[in-house]
Order: sequence, then structure tokens, then C-alpha cells
Amino acid sequence: MEKKEELQLVLLEFVKRGNCFTQKTREVLLEYKKLGGTQNDVVKVLYKMKEENITNQTIQHAVDDILDIATGYCGIEMRVW
Repeated sequence: MEKKEELQLVLLEFVKRGNCFTQKTREVLLEYKKLGGTQNDVVKVLYKMKEENITNQTIQHAVDDILDIATGYCGIEMRVW
């Protein structure tokens, strides 16, 4: 399985649980980065999740939390890229 597909599966499990602005989410993103994953790939995966779940507000908010970490729209202690 491709890194991006694995990331999508892991993040989707997080998203289904709700609040994703957590250290655990950050650790997943850091591991992805360490394996050569890019910020652009993460953002694409997250926007795809949003598009596929346009009417589910829980998923929308959870994905937005991850986007905040992935894009650096957070405090320096949560940034990945």
C-alpha cells in the first residue's frame, strides 16, 4: 500500500472519532513526513476527505483540525512542516 493511502486510512480513523487537534495526530503526521511524505500530499488527502463527506459536520470539523496542524495554522509546538 502506498504511503499516501496508508495515511488516509489512519487519518480517517482519527476523523471518525472527532477532535483531531491532538498530539497523537501530530505524531502520525511527523512519522509520515519522516518517511518522505509531503505537506502537499497531506493537504490533498484531507481535502479529498472533506469532499467525500461534505454533509458530515463532525468529519468536516475533524479534518479542519488536522489541516490546522498540517498547514501550520497552529502554535509552533503543534507544527509539522
